Amino acid sequence: MAKPPSPPKMTAGASPRMPAGAMPRPGGSPKAPAPNSGASAAQIELAPRVPSGIPGFDELCEGGLEKGSSTLCLGEPGSGKTTFMSQFLVNGALEHGEGGVFLSFEESKESIVRHSLSFGWDFQQLEKEGAVSVITYKPHEVRRLAEEGGGLIWDTINETGAQRIAIDSLSAYVVLFETAYAAREAQRNLFELVHKWNCTTLLSGEAGDSEGRNSSGMDYLADAVVLLHHPRQRNVRFRALEILKMRGTNHSQKICPFEFISGEGMRVYPGEDIFEEFKTREGF
Repeated sequence: MAKPPSPPKMTAGASPRMPAGAMPRPGGSPKAPAPNSGASAAQIELAPRVPSGIPGFDELCEGGLEKGSSTLCLGEPGSGKTTFMSQFLVNGALEHGEGGVFLSFEESKESIVRHSLSFGWDFQQLEKEGAVSVITYKPHEVRRLAEEGGGLIWDTINETGAQRIAIDSLSAYVVLFETAYAAREAQRNLFELVHKWNCTTLLSGEAGDSEGRNSSGMDYLADAVVLLHHPRQRNVRFRALEILKMRGTNHSQKICPFEFISGEGMRVYPGEDIFEEFKTREGF
């Protein structure tokens, strides 16, 4: 009788291969690779990205914002925070079919709609279509947001399927509380709500100084911080932005110029130098 074929020889340290397509047994998940298994960073998948809708910005942060993250937009009044957030919502609604919610503690609904029209964005029409919802809280109503656990906003997210949120502004929100402790607690509670909503969220606030440090500590609560500059060079102001931090992202460290374009919104120029670009445009 012929001998049965011998099993294939295995080299030291080798293990039998699982047939293609075979799944591990329930409860028998494969072992994690050893610390020195040689797995490269390229094998670790990048978290899903959400396009910002701002030309040039996504080049600075590996294709956009991390899905479900919170990004704090800091800057002085007039630096472009509201435009940044509005453009993010409009792009989601028109280009990606992602509903949005604009939550304001500062401006009236009429003011928000009017501001968006200056760039050709019709928030009123988008709201009629159920693509963007604008919610405003008056000062005496702010406490209700925390007490309800974000009830109205959560209901709106569920009803519209919103995936993007803009909150304007945290600075206006925290000053409505009597003590510094109450303000910090309200701020922390708001960030907890934001993460529970599981939407990609932008929040605006005033920068404490030119380096983006904020005395209230809100920058430590956010997943990412974008600082918008609006300094003066001689007798003219120019605009620039930088990403101070973005968790899980190999983001650019460069301060990049940007401008507002009528009918379009913000446009960032990652390849240009701030001062050289500014001098060229202004003839210095």
